[in-house]
Amino acid sequence: MHKTPFFPQKALLVISGLFAAVVLLEAFLRLGGLVFSSIQERRNLQSLRHKGAYRIMCLGESTTAGQYPSFLEEALNQRNIGVQFSVIDKGLGGAKTPVILAHLESNLDTYKPDMVIAMMGMNDQRIIYYKDVPSAHTRLFQRLRSWRFLSILYSRVSARMRASAKPASQKEGFSENEEKLKKAIELNPKNARAYVELGRFYRAQGKPAQAEGAFKKALELAPRDDDTYLQLGWSCREQGKPSEAESSFKKAIEVNPQSDNAYVELGRVYRNQGEPSRVEDSFKKAIELNPKNERAYVELGRFYRAQGKPTQAEAAFKKVLELDPQDGLAYVELAWSYQTQGKPSEAEACLKKAIELNPKNDHIYGVLAVLYEEMGKPSLAKVYAAKAVRLRVEQLNPITVQSYRTLKDILDRKGIRLVCMQYPMRSPEPLKNIFESCAGGIIFIDNEQVFRDAVKKDGYSAYFRDAFAGDFGHCTPKGNKLLAANIANAILKEAFHK
Repeated sequence: MHKTPFFPQKALLVISGLFAAVVLLEAFLRLGGLVFSSIQERRNLQSLRHKGAYRIMCLGESTTAGQYPSFLEEALNQRNIGVQFSVIDKGLGGAKTPVILAHLESNLDTYKPDMVIAMMGMNDQRIIYYKDVPSAHTRLFQRLRSWRFLSILYSRVSARMRASAKPASQKEGFSENEEKLKKAIELNPKNARAYVELGRFYRAQGKPAQAEGAFKKALELAPRDDDTYLQLGWSCREQGKPSEAESSFKKAIEVNPQSDNAYVELGRVYRNQGEPSRVEDSFKKAIELNPKNERAYVELGRFYRAQGKPTQAEAAFKKVLELDPQDGLAYVELAWSYQTQGKPSEAEACLKKAIELNPKNDHIYGVLAVLYEEMGKPSLAKVYAAKAVRLRVEQLNPITVQSYRTLKDILDRKGIRLVCMQYPMRSPEPLKNIFESCAGGIIFIDNEQVFRDAVKKDGYSAYFRDAFAGDFGHCTPKGNKLLAANIANAILKEAFHK
């Protein structure tokens, strides 16, 4: 006789089924996070099978990874000049130029390219020397040298006083010098903070793999430090390991459920994985935990704009400006939200206010130039574009400069042709100034006018799917095709005389 299961048995079956479903969903989502990088690498490895092909390796950040390289290979081979081209995509989303260079030698050994295209530098920190000065982004700091001096002096003295108050066994652990940090670890192998600072040091040097090892060792010694899990997550992301980054950010939340920054980072992971509901939930949770987290509002606003919700985006960016009326980025994002809603006058007023508050911010001038192009005011567009170029030349980041020069030195020693490419909408003059008298053999690609003309004709959204850099963003397929065609024209003309 068939017996009906008791209630506890039924409940157990339901719970088991739900658990299995969650496990399967989690496995599916993690697999999805690996799809992009595996596809990218599979395409790269296919290039090795093309015997006799002319190999071009593309370096850059998220504007390169999975973007224009495949279109470039197609554009070059369609010309039928008697040469087969293989294009290798070594873009790494979120990477700074030292990180890109850290992978260079191994990539050159693996793919043996004949030419390297570099479009990089957007992720390098603008005020590299003032990153530990709390007032570095204020109006007083930017405009008054006396205030700048006092701020830096106070920051340095405070840091020394804090260091002197620590036990002797820990002092070396907070040094920025690698040898001192290693010596501190040698003297006290259980000094978790020394491993953390060593990891930070390696990240700053563009060595995320070494940083990852240091952070993991720190967590073995101090497994309840949520900030170290954040650092570990960033190191994994810099190496193109999204699943490991996600796990680290989740662990940070497990250790400290009040970590608003961990929720912001988790939201960024979900955005890259294409999970909009989880993106929104993560950013909102960060705001719930810390209503003054400006970055969470910025990320939420960008998410809303990408989802075609400009009014919600507008509200998020306005909240940022309530928290920090000097935030140039928030003004830029708010201006794009106005423009998306068909409010060019509000966008213009917003950007002019931003320039009044941030007269040295090249991004804002560039955005205003693009806005004037869309408004049919080319003369004003040229004026503000020229101002943006002048500021970019004056404010070249020393880290970016050194990275480009190091790249050229390495490629010159190996006999590999360098192509320096400027981002869409921007003048190549700052790039040319990096090399000054040693620019021989470099092909410079100008993507400014071709994109300005295209935007003027078809509108910004036809060529860019966001505006993360102010006057440009990640390209749409149409934008990547335009970029690839312009690169192909320059390479065939300069390197092959076609």
